[in-house]
Amino acid sequence: MHFAFAITEYFPYGGAQRDFIAVVNEMARRGHQISVITLKWHGDIHKDWTLYELGKSQSTNHGRIKALSGYVVSLKKQGLFDAIIGFTKLAGLDVYFAADPCFTANRFKGLNRLLPRYRTYAGIEKNLFGNPNLKAFYLTEHQRQQYQQSFDLKQDNQALLPVSVEEKFHFTQARWEAARDWRQQAQQAENRILLLFVAADFHTKGLDRIIAALSALSFVARSQFELWIVGNGKQAAYERKLQRLTGLNFRFWGGQTELAPFYFAADLLVHPARKEAAGMVLAEAAAARLPMLISDICGYAFLAEQEALSHVLDEKHCISELTQALNLQSKQPEALPRTEPNPLVSAASRAVFCADKIEAWCN
Repeated sequence: MHFAFAITEYFPYGGAQRDFIAVVNEMARRGHQISVITLKWHGDIHKDWTLYELGKSQSTNHGRIKALSGYVVSLKKQGLFDAIIGFTKLAGLDVYFAADPCFTANRFKGLNRLLPRYRTYAGIEKNLFGNPNLKAFYLTEHQRQQYQQSFDLKQDNQALLPVSVEEKFHFTQARWEAARDWRQQAQQAENRILLLFVAADFHTKGLDRIIAALSALSFVARSQFELWIVGNGKQAAYERKLQRLTGLNFRFWGGQTELAPFYFAADLLVHPARKEAAGMVLAEAAAARLPMLISDICGYAFLAEQEALSHVLDEKHCISELTQALNLQSKQPEALPRTEPNPLVSAASRAVFCADKIEAWCN
């Protein structure tokens, strides 16, 4: 069969992008013909895949999404594909991988209804879910229920994705020891508590909140930490703020294709996100048995709720609670022990699960 996969922009970092490429590779491995529809593809693409690259001709994010949505609809009308699977909310999809919360339930309220960008996003979502035959994958049960409450969806057309990450993220003593050896070489100073922040979008995932919490600490408390920032976000403004925090060591690592060693090397994952439908980084940290400081807005917050060494921050008081947690940790500078295995995270392939379901739905 010929499947097209749509995503706003592809780069080899970010949770949605990693899910996207894993599913596409699995479908290609099964012998299906592959096309990709996107605004921009960064890096090499498989020689046997067909790329439909629209380009970024619009000046706003909602303008670009609207253009890409229209592009998907126009390609669909040409009958080129057996099905279009989208990892971005777009009109015309046959299968939607719900990487984002329900826009209608969460943000299309009050005066927001009058703003062009909100009306654009809400209109695309309504068009997408107005298709009675739409199939959808959901990251969490809460997310599925939000979409169900806003739109009339058929139960047989919905699938809840398992919380699973690749085997290489799961804790073993050998992986942990190798990462700690690497950490000794990479860390700027010994005996610091290593905080890890992993994100493609620094603002949405709360890097400024981390900086605010660290700035509220005393010099002595702050000097107990080193912050590693992994991701290909815009770093200049954040770097200037971090440079003003005396006593703190920090390092921007850029985007990384091999993330597992970072989870094993770190002492705490810090993820005070403003928006996070699930949070693949939380699942990966849980698999690595890495304690977490995360906001309760995260769909996968339940992975940390029962863990004594982790703390779920109230979104409304995120910075103050993060400051308190870091201040407390600074008084216990010894390395945190690894947590117990989390039974909610498996090593089963999510890509295989998706591919099986897509084939069943489309056949």
